[in-house]
Amino acid sequence: MIRAGEIRSDSSAGPVHFVLHDVADESRARELAAALHAALYGNLAPLARAMPTAS
Repeated sequence: MIRAGEIRSDSSAGPVHFVLHDVADESRARELAAALHAALYGNLAPLARAMPTAS
């Protein structure tokens, strides 16, 4: 996400929010927010699906 510019390395993950930058649209922002939220509770699968594959 850092390489894609969607989240900066200095972004803060607070108890109720994440700071996202340069996200293409609302659906992508929602996808990332849900994936990050799931990761906080130990479910890394949504985060893995949300990440673009390296080519």
